[in-house]
Amino acid sequence: MKIFRIIKNIAPNNRAFINKAAALIVLFPVVFIIYCSSETEDMGTRLEPEKKQADSGGTADTTTKASKDPASLLKLKRKIIAKGKNPVLFAARKNALFNPEKWLRSDRDLVCKPYSRKISDYDKTIKKMARRYGFDWRLIAAQIYVESNFKNEAQSGVGAIGLMQVMPRTAKFMGYDPNRLVNPEINISVGCMYNQRMYSLWGKQAKDYNRLAFSLASYNAGRRRVLKSYSTKDSCTTWERVHPLLPEETQLYVHKIYLKHDFYKKHLLP
Repeated sequence: MKIFRIIKNIAPNNRAFINKAAALIVLFPVVFIIYCSSETEDMGTRLEPEKKQADSGGTADTTTKASKDPASLLKLKRKIIAKGKNPVLFAARKNALFNPEKWLRSDRDLVCKPYSRKISDYDKTIKKMARRYGFDWRLIAAQIYVESNFKNEAQSGVGAIGLMQVMPRTAKFMGYDPNRLVNPEINISVGCMYNQRMYSLWGKQAKDYNRLAFSLASYNAGRRRVLKSYSTKDSCTTWERVHPLLPEETQLYVHKIYLKHDFYKKHLLP
């Protein structure tokens, strides 16, 4: 009632203004209730996806935001890598042409205790060369295990020599005397250098885990052979798409190294 008196005092002779003001005062509570109701409903709609996101681990909404924001996408990628979500490792477990668990147990006795610092008699050299060429020493150790099972005297039927089964022509190409491949340090050095070369060459075509997978496949089968199966035209640019087109030996080679590397990371200190 006080509001009506104030309005009359403001405009005592303007009947139309008084009527409009009175109508607005009467309708205002109704409009306010409707607005609050719709706002609450909208908020519920916004919260529903967030609730679903929380129930599902929060990946859906994060991915949507990341796809719109390059910075968020980079953060998401780093988060995935940090969590160990390695697509090539997943492919190795999924498509391994052998029993992964049984095979991984084959050298469990080499790991004396959890987080041991030793895996072979060549650890010191492996660490030195891996550090020199920018690799995790446990990856090189896994590769050596697959190549020769840490046997320096190993020699293949095609002439590959030593711990990393280096071909004499490869050593010569890399600037080393092939006759010195029986020296463990020379052998590991040539192998790591060749790994680095393959990794660098694949830098223009592949990224992240795929790049390393293609590098290891090239070490085994040759870069030209891997490139024959790699095709941007057919979207064959990931290990998941390319590996079925490679020789079975090469698929086994890469998958075993990835699985063994993962095994060593869980049992060996960096």
